[in-house]
Amino acid sequence: MLRKENRQLSWVVVPFPCLGHFSATCVSQVPDALTRSEGESASLKARQIKVWEALQKLKVNVQKTEEPPVIAILASGGGLRAMVALLGVLAEMAKSDVLDAITYICGTSGSTWCMSSLYNNEQWSSSMEEMEREITDRLLNPLWDWDKAWEKLKQSFSQDVHSLTNFWAYVFIQTVTNEINEKTLSNHQTCCESGENPYPVYSAIEEGSLNTKQAGAWFEFTPHLVGFPAYKTFVKTELLGSKFREGSLVKHNPERDLCYLQGLWGSAPASNTYIKNLIQEKIQKIFPNLTSEEGNCSCEGCQKLGAFFSSHDFVKLTDTEREMLSGDFENIDLCEKVNLILNILKSFIYWKWGTTNNFLYELSSNIPDDLCKKEFLSLVDAGLEINTAFPLMLLPNRKVDLILSFDFSEGDPFMTLKATDEYCKINGIPFAKIDIEDAESEAPSQSCYVFKGDGEETPDVMHFPLFNNHSSEGKVDALRKKYATANICYDESQLKELLKISKLNVELNRDQIVEKFQQLLDCKSV
Repeated sequence: MLRKENRQLSWVVVPFPCLGHFSATCVSQVPDALTRSEGESASLKARQIKVWEALQKLKVNVQKTEEPPVIAILASGGGLRAMVALLGVLAEMAKSDVLDAITYICGTSGSTWCMSSLYNNEQWSSSMEEMEREITDRLLNPLWDWDKAWEKLKQSFSQDVHSLTNFWAYVFIQTVTNEINEKTLSNHQTCCESGENPYPVYSAIEEGSLNTKQAGAWFEFTPHLVGFPAYKTFVKTELLGSKFREGSLVKHNPERDLCYLQGLWGSAPASNTYIKNLIQEKIQKIFPNLTSEEGNCSCEGCQKLGAFFSSHDFVKLTDTEREMLSGDFENIDLCEKVNLILNILKSFIYWKWGTTNNFLYELSSNIPDDLCKKEFLSLVDAGLEINTAFPLMLLPNRKVDLILSFDFSEGDPFMTLKATDEYCKINGIPFAKIDIEDAESEAPSQSCYVFKGDGEETPDVMHFPLFNNHSSEGKVDALRKKYATANICYDESQLKELLKISKLNVELNRDQIVEKFQQLLDCKSV
């Protein structure tokens, strides 16, 4: 069942900037099967030792000379529900000695909030009990740090490029996760290269390619590189957001922190209407004095903005009112507060999300014109396309043999599989045969479904619906309503219940997972 190694190699050009020479570009030619970064390759090599030891501990018959299977966890989106459920899954996998056999963890939307927090601890996979306590304690004891949020908002909106994601990250994400994660994704290189932890992959979609079902829409983030796998074109993670032209770095900007990336990865937890009302509520809550005289400075900007807030619902602004909002504040002195709020409102009104400098700008190579001619990218929640990032784990260079797919969706728990099946057919990508009865979508009868690949290019998929009649008999509908995506906080009893359910889905299928490991190795030796 392990991937065959006799596939042909095609040569591609991968634009790759040198950190030491910001005005130059290193162009590397590498085989298609090896388009992983050096950092990812080193991390996987170190991880193989851990995986091999884990398989032995699980009593899987593996020889020291054999290359262990590549096993990936795919975690879907689902807001806070996905964050908590993934925490429970990983905690139970660690307890069951299965976690150390995992090579990759790939997340979408809410599950990335859990992942990015865990990887701040270089030993997280061997200390899951401690990490579970730490994260659950934080979720149950909210501590709103407005001073830090204010500083972060000022910094982010003072940069050349900004969008509503800035506000969403430092206000909404802090509200849900109860932290402002100030570390960066490139900070996580060390905890991967040691082999101690699975290698993390985070997902996003380029907004201009939404609903096209094309491979080029997908954008991946790793601790070493970020970029478009379909075009085999990446940039060092710490340079995302810097300004490029024709592949050369022309302005180096600071790396975005993880709180901002959590906002980018998880920017679609609900409908646009819900988000708009929530943002309006948050703005009015954190700037309560805009509609009163008390607390406002005497500048003309504060007076105008206060009047505008008092007389307009900016969720339903007309085009004329939008123009007025911009025009009325030209050529007058603006205090720091008004300037920041105006930037937030303009991003809100024009619905700008995930705006960042396009490192592909005016780069020819193999990049489509509609992408390389854009000065800016708009990177948004991948859940808007497919709520689990199968496209990133089906890449041939990753050679994944088994996908453990944990679905934390609110509705049809097989929609991610169906959407991936359609995506793969459109793009000519091999995928396991998906055959699901309608009744299963409404109330899954099992806690684990197995879909077999072709034994060569296509990995097997073990799919785990969060709410099912095996681990939560008769409660599927009630649990879906109780843990709706719109919920942004849980009390202690809810948190414990959700963790218990997610853990039980692993516990009930632990033996089946280990048996699948053995099947992979047996097929390799045939």
